[in-house]
Parts: sequence; C-alpha cells; structure tokens
Amino acid sequence: MFKIIIHRKALSEINAIPDEDKRRLLDAIKAMGSDPFSGDVKPIKALRGVFRRRVGDYRVAFTVNFEVSEVVILKVARRGKFYAEI
Repeated sequence: MFKIIIHRKALSEINAIPDEDKRRLLDAIKAMGSDPFSGDVKPIKALRGVFRRRVGDYRVAFTVNFEVSEVVILKVARRGKFYAEI
C-alpha cells in the first residue's frame, strides 16, 4: 500500500473541478494507493521521475517514492492547460 499525499496546489485544483469529474478523479487517486501505475500512466519525458495519469479529460502529475511507499500528487488539470503549465 502506498500513502497518497496531495500537494496543496493540486488540492486547490481538485476543488475547482465540477463534482462529477471530481468524484472520478478522487476514485482514480484513491486506486493509486494500491498500484500507482494502473490505468493510463506514462512518464513525462521533460521531467525525470514524474508521471502522468489520464482520467477522462484530466491529467494527474505524480511522483512515486518507493523507499517510504508514497505517491505525491503534484498537479491536476485539463489536458490543454496541463501540458502548457507543466
């Protein structure tokens, strides 16, 4: 089991999402506790050690620290805005 840590900026991004999409995102983030690489996960080539998970129209940027079994959620945004800001 991995501990899920959501960065405060990512938390404010999640709170700004409509309720239906927010529920789907939070379910996907919760599932990352058992396997962070399940679903549509790919590395972000420009950032070493950072991955993205696709959840509908949204993208979740995260890192995994295997030494302490943590998944750190760094950013959540719609596809177009996500790649422009990362």
